[in-house]
Amino acid sequence: MSNVIISDSVTNSFNITAYAKHQINPAVSYLLRLRSTKSQKTMRSCINCIVAIFGPGDFLSFDWTRLDKTMVQIIIQGLLKQNKAPRTINLMLCAVKGIAEEARSSRLIDSETYQDIKSVKRVSGSRVSKGRMLELHETQAIFQYLERIDSVMSIRDAAMFAVMLGCGLRRAEIAGLKYEDMDFGSSQILIRGKGNKERKNYMSDETKEQVLKWVNQVRGDHAGYLFNRIRRHGDVTGDRLTADAIGFIVNRVLNALNIKKFTPHDLRRTYASALLDNGEDMFTVKDALGHASVTTTQQYDKRGTKRLKEAAKKLTFK
Repeated sequence: MSNVIISDSVTNSFNITAYAKHQINPAVSYLLRLRSTKSQKTMRSCINCIVAIFGPGDFLSFDWTRLDKTMVQIIIQGLLKQNKAPRTINLMLCAVKGIAEEARSSRLIDSETYQDIKSVKRVSGSRVSKGRMLELHETQAIFQYLERIDSVMSIRDAAMFAVMLGCGLRRAEIAGLKYEDMDFGSSQILIRGKGNKERKNYMSDETKEQVLKWVNQVRGDHAGYLFNRIRRHGDVTGDRLTADAIGFIVNRVLNALNIKKFTPHDLRRTYASALLDNGEDMFTVKDALGHASVTTTQQYDKRGTKRLKEAAKKLTFK
């Protein structure tokens, strides 16, 4: 068995193979089922929050042979007392059920106990979804700022913002884009999204113009990653930008502008809301975003707050 590292960060990792030599751990087996580093990081954090309900320690030291339906109910009650959102609790419940499945496979719990755990229902309720839609004057300010700088780096960043706002890509999807994924003749982009699923999307003329400026004036039309790391003196490397680096760039631009805070994912929410504002149906937007369910897409619609605000302004009592 080859060495496999699951890592929360560069400074916080462990060797699964070395650990597995000492004992079977269904939580480790569950994490190994997850295909993306981001999913492993998220679920590892969730599992450690669950373990913390029962005292000090982490998922490596926890005795998973104790897992049963009563323990799952205790976990749910503990999370409710912490005022965790229903969606967060259900995510953690999903992790517990995944661990239970691995525990049954390893004969740490019996099939009846597993079925009892599997029967525990999801928590109902909802919270106001996070994030926001950027206003037109804010997106204009981003591109005006980058145009004023007029550097190799700002040309790249403008192209990157154009794809995020104009095509709704996730940070990891932007990082993974290659030049050969771009068909400038048809304005089509091939995107590799969550779960290693491919989808196609299309660039507007404005988006394509920004990307072509980056390609023609700086990057060149050779194969490889579309958005590259740039050294301090403007030397373009063959290395791709990481998802974390893209987040850093977005924050750097935000800090230079006098506008309300936004996150990289808010650019994706802005794209979805703009499509809906333009009259596109929810299922078209779902496909554009690469969502498996239209329910997820509905959470990206940030027009509601704006409509409510405008409606409130029209009310009069005098």
